[in-house]
Amino acid sequence: MPGFIAPYRGVRYHLKEHSGRVPNNRRELFNLRHSSLRSKIECTFGILKSRFKILSAKPHHPFPSQVNIVIACTILHNYIAIIDPNDKFLNEFMHVNEEDGDILNEDAPIIDFTQQMTQREQLDTREEWKSRRDQIAYEMWIEYCNRHRKGVTYETPF
Repeated sequence: MPGFIAPYRGVRYHLKEHSGRVPNNRRELFNLRHSSLRSKIECTFGILKSRFKILSAKPHHPFPSQVNIVIACTILHNYIAIIDPNDKFLNEFMHVNEEDGDILNEDAPIIDFTQQMTQREQLDTREEWKSRRDQIAYEMWIEYCNRHRKGVTYETPF
């Protein structure tokens, strides 16, 4: 999907694979942070789906309406969190099993629900986001090395 930044293929991804190990290069660091963020998002959707059953049902609404439903549920959830900080859904432990999650393949066919794109436009868009991912990974690596490796940016080969 346009705008989706996939993890690097062939590089450690799941949080369990990083347990007790530090990233050796920018791709491992990017995948570690991508996986961590993905786990948080899955946990968040788990909480929202527990509270708002409409999010668990098969969607029968157009894609833009589905987006609006998720936003509305999130706003309501946050409002409830402000009014009742002891709410059971806020304090419920959610465990996300990484092994059940599907990793999206960056080379898989892309379906854009908002508009039709030619294959060439899809390829150009995919390459643009891969380039953006590389830039993000580089910036993360420099910041990480400055913070944790005394500025040493040497990477073991990808």
